[in-house]
Amino acid sequence: MKSVDGMRLFKREDNGIWYVQIDRTHKRSLQTRDEREAKMRFIALQREAVKGKLVVLDRTPTMSLQEFVKVYLEWCESNRAPNTCERSGRALRKFMEIAGKTKQISDIRKKDMDSYVAYCTSIRNKPTTINVEIRHTKAAFSWAVTREYLKSNPLQGYSLLKFQKPLPQFLTPQQIQKVFETIGDNKRYRLVFALYVYTGARREEIHRLQWSDIKNDAITIKTTKNYNPRMIPISDSLREIIVEYQVNIGKLFNITIDQMSKRIKYYLRKAGCGHIRPHDLRHTFASQLIMSGVDMKTVQELLGHTTYHTTQIYAHLSQQHLEDAIRKLPY
Repeated sequence: MKSVDGMRLFKREDNGIWYVQIDRTHKRSLQTRDEREAKMRFIALQREAVKGKLVVLDRTPTMSLQEFVKVYLEWCESNRAPNTCERSGRALRKFMEIAGKTKQISDIRKKDMDSYVAYCTSIRNKPTTINVEIRHTKAAFSWAVTREYLKSNPLQGYSLLKFQKPLPQFLTPQQIQKVFETIGDNKRYRLVFALYVYTGARREEIHRLQWSDIKNDAITIKTTKNYNPRMIPISDSLREIIVEYQVNIGKLFNITIDQMSKRIKYYLRKAGCGHIRPHDLRHTFASQLIMSGVDMKTVQELLGHTTYHTTQIYAHLSQQHLEDAIRKLPY
């Protein structure tokens, strides 16, 4: 029997959940953030201890999948980019519906992910979408391990779907000029488009830019996907468009991220490039650098890729560029 005197009620600051410390090596989650409810459950545990009925299991405390998703997404709001939070929320809520809201996270197994993937496939989600959601879900359970909700990630080692990945699409210099002509005198979207094709920045990175991020001859992208800020030199063509837009204070663009994307898609369609997505403009930046002879390592740095492997999707362009050069030999 455990001594009642050794029991202690406490709340974890990182997740707001109340726990009871039973002794030096055992604690139990009370699975609530409500202080009044926690005290009531604590008293009940004390009574069990007095009666000798308190069973202490040498295991990590657990919680329902529904409560875990709530706790994790609350943490994401303060520690992850808005777009990352949105993608995580979408993936986890879908996973929760398949696995069951009341299922304990300690009972999650790879077969639950199998059911999830089967469901996503049945509703015709693309393999790329499914893989993104698998990664977000696995990351959430890895976080659960760091917070001691689980001893190990039940989805560790779960493989992503294998499929034939399409080569990145990109605009030619002539098509870039055509889009600029289509945008015409709309200074806001001339700058949005220019930032895409002259910096290779992601949609969220462009939308978050402040005028204070543009100094001297470079743009500093402070909040990135991998949390590593990077500086991108300003080309002469981009500088002309920045000056024409007129430097101000605060955010560059006081529009929603969806408004920005929809308008760029509109201009791409109008310019006869409807097959190109806004994200392909990032590919355009990288592809044109590679075909101009810039080495892969430099392109990796400019794009902010954490691994060289990610940048290798452009390797075929480098090879084609060399082959085209060889064909120009006069003998």
